[in-house]
Amino acid sequence: MNISVFRIVLFSSLFAAFELAVAQTFLRADQLKIADNARRLVRDRYLTNLEVLTHYEANQPFEVLRSQLNGLLKDAFRNREVLVYNEFRPGGNAYTTVEEYVKDARIFSSGKPVTNTLTLDEARYRISRTQDGFPFVSLYVEKLAQGVGKQGKTFRFQNRVEFRIRFVFDPALNAFHSFKIAGITKVDAWPPDVFVLNAGDLEQAEKIENDLFTTLSAITESLKKVLPAGSTRLVLDRFTYNRCGINDPLSDRIFATLHSCLQKQAAVAVVPSTHSSDSLLWIRGYYREELNHLQMVAEVFDARSNRVLAKIENTALPLAWISGQNLRLKPEQYQRVLAVQDTILQHSVAGATPLTVEIRTDRGRNGVEYWPGNQITIEARVNRPAHLRLVYVLADGTKTLLENDFEIKADQVSEYVRIAPDASFVCAEPFGTEYLLAYASQTAFCPIPTKPNPQLYLRHENGYGILVGSLAKMLTALRCTKAPNSVAEDQIQITTRTVSN
Repeated sequence: MNISVFRIVLFSSLFAAFELAVAQTFLRADQLKIADNARRLVRDRYLTNLEVLTHYEANQPFEVLRSQLNGLLKDAFRNREVLVYNEFRPGGNAYTTVEEYVKDARIFSSGKPVTNTLTLDEARYRISRTQDGFPFVSLYVEKLAQGVGKQGKTFRFQNRVEFRIRFVFDPALNAFHSFKIAGITKVDAWPPDVFVLNAGDLEQAEKIENDLFTTLSAITESLKKVLPAGSTRLVLDRFTYNRCGINDPLSDRIFATLHSCLQKQAAVAVVPSTHSSDSLLWIRGYYREELNHLQMVAEVFDARSNRVLAKIENTALPLAWISGQNLRLKPEQYQRVLAVQDTILQHSVAGATPLTVEIRTDRGRNGVEYWPGNQITIEARVNRPAHLRLVYVLADGTKTLLENDFEIKADQVSEYVRIAPDASFVCAEPFGTEYLLAYASQTAFCPIPTKPNPQLYLRHENGYGILVGSLAKMLTALRCTKAPNSVAEDQIQITTRTVSN
């Protein structure tokens, strides 16, 4: 059986169980809670991430947006294999995985934005149980996908669709949770036993529970009031826990949701910090716990004057919301990353130096992340002719000497120079928080011992130079020159990530 036919058979079999479901009677208050949770799921976790993937960042390489795709799959769907109606594939192949749907939308539009609209304010709901007794809610809406496709021709797909959403009821907590999309199907008409939420219901529902979308929407409204007049373009930096710089599923969710809020509510073009310009205003920030709530801080930062123009704080989101979404507040490896950051800071050059060095990757300097198989390219810029040392510290602590004495000559000063242009440096495991460290000197560096010793030495392994010894000893040795006051340094924190099953 070919894969397309198999998927359709599987899809039909899966939903046959739903069609055999018996109606379940719920109190009006329960109906309100269930319907509102389903609406929030589709609005905040499905549509927000989908718009980043197919609209706001449609011109970006697909691999760059892998974190948003993983966020969409993890946050909104039961698993990666859930089938959805794919209007970009007519006929018998109309149901695909979410990943295939996103790719098809981007291909169909030739990399131009696809606008996705759902009539959520007019949604209908139907609550039932499967034959096995599992509750689910069907959310019915009009779905519109439109844009400009190949040869500049406009397209418009409008269909009635049903989001089938599984959830769990916990009698001990008297709460409904774990809302996940189990499929999206095209339907011809609404069933006769659907119900709606009127305006009063929606207003009441918004007061029942604060969530990330509501919190970031409020922050965006506050930001609108403090943005300089005439602002039309902003750089959005990643928010991370306590400014640790670790990209993880919670920071992914915050980035995608705030990105969407800024685009819609503030009517500004939002540029990710991975490909930003210093001439733009930045929105940057962090989050941390404050008693039983999440404190989120957003800053409007002017890179030209190196000044924070405004600061917005919000503590409305309960920490219980994070655990309810199966997210972690503190990233994995947080304590280890702090220890590495402290060691690097303690051994950094104090004060300004006549020589300056700045490094960047092909994905910028801020919020940089790579996925398996991505090739990493590095450039450096100095203000004077210099020797350059470049070290990469992997997530497991392995210290790789990428360049021992790369010379940047007088005619290359003040320009970005590709480092090791013939070397292939590819992202692979171990994955986690890693560091790119650069040291520049106007005189030659001290040689690094190659004979094994208890302090530090250089060992060659599989074509790479591995520095054996403590991080502190390495940082001291890397700066060693005959004129130590002439050494400048720079660093970039990088997150390498893999797809979770």
